[in-house]
Amino acid sequence: MHVTGDANQRSFASAVTSLARARAWSMERARDAGAPKRVVDTVQLAMSEAFTNAVRHAPGAPTIDVRAVHRDREVTFEVHDGAATAPQRQSGRAGLPGGHGLHILDAVTSAWGWRPERGGGKVVWFTIRW
Repeated sequence: MHVTGDANQRSFASAVTSLARARAWSMERARDAGAPKRVVDTVQLAMSEAFTNAVRHAPGAPTIDVRAVHRDREVTFEVHDGAATAPQRQSGRAGLPGGHGLHILDAVTSAWGWRPERGGGKVVWFTIRW
């Protein structure tokens, strides 16, 4: 794991084994922003989905970079990965494991989206307001 000079940015190895550290880091950023416990718990779930999708859909990328931005009563997390492909909703998977990440982001966040990166890859972001 690489730590930048900015406490609101962190690079994690692009591996499932980094998921717990990414969740803990994002929850700490939410607590530092003054988010209530229910919001911190929601951040944990949303980061789990966004980070797992980055690991799964950007094979070969050495790191996943995560950034937190706090404004008033909201926090936005950006998850940067090396895949240029747009996130795709899976449908018709009721009862099957996997493929539910974007539906979960829809359900638990105030907003989410994605954008391509100039140098390649993309950013998936989500915002939670309280």
